[in-house]
Amino acid sequence: MRFIRFSLLVPTLMLLVASAASADTLTFIPNPADLGDLDHHYVYTWRIDNVNLNGQVVTGATLRINNIRNWDNNPNMLFIYLLDTAKGSGVRSFVDDPSFSAPVTDITDDFANTRYHNNSNWLLAAGTSMTKLTQQSFLKDYNPSVPGNQGTNFVYVFTTSQLQALQNYILNGNNFALGFDSDCHYFNDGVSLTIETRPVPEPTTLALLGSGLAGLYLRRRRRMS
Repeated sequence: MRFIRFSLLVPTLMLLVASAASADTLTFIPNPADLGDLDHHYVYTWRIDNVNLNGQVVTGATLRINNIRNWDNNPNMLFIYLLDTAKGSGVRSFVDDPSFSAPVTDITDDFANTRYHNNSNWLLAAGTSMTKLTQQSFLKDYNPSVPGNQGTNFVYVFTTSQLQALQNYILNGNNFALGFDSDCHYFNDGVSLTIETRPVPEPTTLALLGSGLAGLYLRRRRRMS
């Protein structure tokens, strides 16, 4: 009985250990790292090129903006998008507030709103697929004279549907992009994106796992009977 128990457990444990060991994490940081402090006069894209999943599937993604803080207490909004691609590589910007007025009075999501999409300098080609990640408002809480009062560490975890979109975008040309429409000025200490991937189990591996679990189930039934 001990031999049977051992022979059933070992393949399952080996599968779990091998799967965990082969998982991968990709980390990306834009240049400049603070995306130009997300100036409220601009819309930004950050295109990430040469992304190779090596046959793996995307299982997680997290966007981080360190120490983000608004420059005043007026109404504000930061719109963040996942994009299939962008016209320019790296970080690019487009002026969406030609008046350069302050405080910000025009809070418009210019990825969803098409008012600039026909402009020759617009950041995306017509028909580019987009997935909205989130929109966030940040109050003015930055005060360099007060220790610890240095803004907010914003962390956004992709949903299941957003992860699927990310994988589809990467497979469509080995690149993707993030879009930021900052309708206020957001000082920050750096942006980063991490993507977690895991190999797709082969049919033989799935069969091994299934037989192992079935054996464990039958052994438990015998004990209960």
